[in-house]
Amino acid sequence: MTGLPALLGGVPIRSRPYLPYNTIGDEEKRRVMAVLDTGLLSGFVARGNNAFLGGPAVQELEACFRDRFKCDWAVSFNSATSALHGCLIALGVGPGDEVIVPPYTMSATVAAVVMCRAVPVFVDIEPEMFCIDAEKIAAVITSRTKAIMAVNLFGQSADILPILTLAKRHGLSVIEDNAQAPGALYRGQLTGTVAHMGVFSLNRHKTIQCGEGGVAVTNDQKLAENLRLVRNHGEMVLSDWKREEPAELVGYNYRLTELSAAVAIPQLAKLDELNAGRIQLAGQLTEILAAFPFIQPARVREGCSHVYYLYPMLYQEEELGLTRDTVLAALQAEGIHAAEYVLPLYWLPLFARHQHRDDPGFSKVFPLYDRDCHYQRGLCPVVERVQTRHIIVTNICRQPHTGEEIDEFGRALARIRDHAEALRTWQDERS
Repeated sequence: MTGLPALLGGVPIRSRPYLPYNTIGDEEKRRVMAVLDTGLLSGFVARGNNAFLGGPAVQELEACFRDRFKCDWAVSFNSATSALHGCLIALGVGPGDEVIVPPYTMSATVAAVVMCRAVPVFVDIEPEMFCIDAEKIAAVITSRTKAIMAVNLFGQSADILPILTLAKRHGLSVIEDNAQAPGALYRGQLTGTVAHMGVFSLNRHKTIQCGEGGVAVTNDQKLAENLRLVRNHGEMVLSDWKREEPAELVGYNYRLTELSAAVAIPQLAKLDELNAGRIQLAGQLTEILAAFPFIQPARVREGCSHVYYLYPMLYQEEELGLTRDTVLAALQAEGIHAAEYVLPLYWLPLFARHQHRDDPGFSKVFPLYDRDCHYQRGLCPVVERVQTRHIIVTNICRQPHTGEEIDEFGRALARIRDHAEALRTWQDERS
């Protein structure tokens, strides 16, 4: 019998905080100092010359992305959110249009749609891999549908090829939000490069980072030109931008600084090494979970790879008679990192309060849209069930963590299993 769970008064398995994720090294510092020595912290100018494309570090970073991901065009942004917004604008998405999205993702994915004054149309997720369910997309396509945004969640790809086949049949474009899966493979192709456009994140929490930043990739020259216009005050350069059909759009200041690009260049060079460490630790955690039938380890799509931005698990309540929330509380009391994921996005007030055309403010959020949005609870039953009853994620499968942190997770699960009856009493007293 293991020791008494910390939730019931026992000594926590882990009493010290986890070490922070820090992949910044000497090369990042050297490159930043080199930029500082030049005094040129941004190379962008909103004019139709080479400075329109940014400074030397920005252009080098984009070249590195083109080389690493074997794509024709890479356009950097000051965040992945900006890049997603830029992709939608590049496609011509605007007020009254519909964009199909999953409800299980960081809110920025869907916020980018609303920033275009377009309407998110939510499609439920796969129950064990958590990405948008490709088989459910066709039913929601309408004459207003303009694009599909597929999120490669937790570290592996959505099932992109059937989505692309469906999109081609209906004349739609597909964007991959690849913020959480850089370097993963989908049927032999690198995630983020399979659809018409892909977006990578360089946010401080991501596998590779420069504080804030993002990169959009594509093999379509016209889309790349639009992305560049969106990024850098495109309305200023349309008069001398050499293209047959100038895009009529307003650009933003979504430009990446030279300092951020300088950090991101060596970070990208570390991607394979950092992913390898995550995959190794995730493999150890998967082996440990085999001893606990009440929790299902992360499932990897056939013919694909997983790079474990987070390690997702599905808890099965019937095995122990404990709710998912009780198990989370027990793990957290032991000092173990474990959490649920985000709420289904259509539960957020922005959507829940603006479902119908007669709702106050509806026309401000969704101008030129003459239909109701139907963001009621029950819209996507799989994601609601997963989020409220089953999902547990952990971020321990990353450096500087080692097998020690993985073993601690297993020990905490063993305490929960061995003291399930006492934990049920604790649970019942609070219900």
